[in-house]
Amino acid sequence: MAQESQPVSSSSNSPYIESGSFELQFLHPRYWALWILIGLMWIIGRLPFPWIARIGRALGRLLMKVGGSRVRTTRTNIQRCFPELSEQEQEALIRCNFETVGIALLEPGIAWFSRESRIPKLGRIEGYEHLSRLMEQGKPVLLNGLHNTCVEMALRLFGTHCGLTGLYRRHNNPLFEYISTKYRTRGRNNLIHRKEVKRLLDCMREGEPSFILADQDFGPKRSLFVDFFGIPAATVASPSDFARQTGATVLMMDYYLDENDQYVIRLHPPLENFPTDSLEADTRRCNEWLECVIREHPEQYLWQHRRFKTRPEGEPAIY
Repeated sequence: MAQESQPVSSSSNSPYIESGSFELQFLHPRYWALWILIGLMWIIGRLPFPWIARIGRALGRLLMKVGGSRVRTTRTNIQRCFPELSEQEQEALIRCNFETVGIALLEPGIAWFSRESRIPKLGRIEGYEHLSRLMEQGKPVLLNGLHNTCVEMALRLFGTHCGLTGLYRRHNNPLFEYISTKYRTRGRNNLIHRKEVKRLLDCMREGEPSFILADQDFGPKRSLFVDFFGIPAATVASPSDFARQTGATVLMMDYYLDENDQYVIRLHPPLENFPTDSLEADTRRCNEWLECVIREHPEQYLWQHRRFKTRPEGEPAIY
């Protein structure tokens, strides 16, 4: 049986982010609207999932009507990445994409507030044997995922099988920070501040499976311009860089909501001959893989992100 990562007890020496304590300031009126939202999410977490999916899709269609810049960004991304589609097909894809975004906005209600016994019934993991085998051998493992809309739910479901340690960006709202951290770490998953990369690498060397998302535009610093859907995109080389520093085996990981409204997580076989001596070649290989799995379920990728915001010198802005 594969070993499972266990939660780490609170300690001042712990590398993991902890939820902290409830503060009296959270009762201030400026937080009341967020408390109402949290209460609604708690209620949603107790609804049958088909109801949640229907509500989410309706919410997504509403967001498409009032989304403003997010809709423009989504439309630009889809027009650029799927030029082979007709205008009608592109608009249909945009509509389906916003429906999955609507579901994603409700997913914290399930992931954070549902009974523990409910989570495994909502989906399945395929290819877990690839991770299990590496863990039994005591090898460092890095899972490289993508920003599909169901990432919150996928990590919650995965945490019922095996814990992951991932980088985390602190939220500006202290109440949301307290709630989200408290419930994202209540199982086996652990969080490390995104500026503490060295600690993540140390955890990997100690045998904790780690998880990263390297498919967004983080600006020109430490990024390479590598094609993504045929467009040069600023891309961090973290999968190759982290694997090189730790000797980790890299597994690509994707997830989606299938036609039966079941979450599916897929762990793919370990990347062979990875990393190489070329960060650019490795990063291109990861982007090519991402493009392939995105094309399987293009309506479930987070097209609202300005993926092509950073341009090579001399190229015009896309957005």
